[in-house]
Amino acid sequence: MGGVTNTAATSEGTANAATLQGLKGQLANENLANIAAQDSRLATAVNGSGTSNPNFSIGSGTVAEANALGQAWVGDGATLVSNQAACPGCLVSADGTMIYRPPQPKSSPFATTGVQANFVRQTPSGTIISNGHLNVTP
Repeated sequence: MGGVTNTAATSEGTANAATLQGLKGQLANENLANIAAQDSRLATAVNGSGTSNPNFSIGSGTVAEANALGQAWVGDGATLVSNQAACPGCLVSADGTMIYRPPQPKSSPFATTGVQANFVRQTPSGTIISNGHLNVTP
C-alpha cells in the first residue's frame, strides 16, 4: 500500500459558489421549456409578446382549461398570493416568478369573451416581465 499519494484537489467551495448562478439560470430555463412543452398556449406565455408591451393574447380556452394551464404555469409548491382581496384565487409559484390569475370578468376591447385568465412572469423582485391573457369561453 506504500507509495500511493492522494492527489485529490478541492476548491473549498469556491467552484460551487462560482457556478451557482449559472446553474440556477439553467434550471430556470429548463423549467420554462418544460412548461412550454405542455401546451401551445403556455409556450406563447413563456415566450412573451416579443415587444416592449408585456401584455398579449395567448389564445382562448374554457374555465377548466384555464385552471389546468394555470396549475401547470405555477407548478408544484404554488401558494395563494398574499393579497387575496386584490387578486382572489391567484396563485404564485414557489420561486415567486410565475403568477396565475384565474378567470375574471374584464371590460376591455382585448377581452373578446369578456372573461380572461392571466399568466404572469415576473422577476424575483416583482417586476413584470410578461402578462399573457387567455380569453375564457363558456
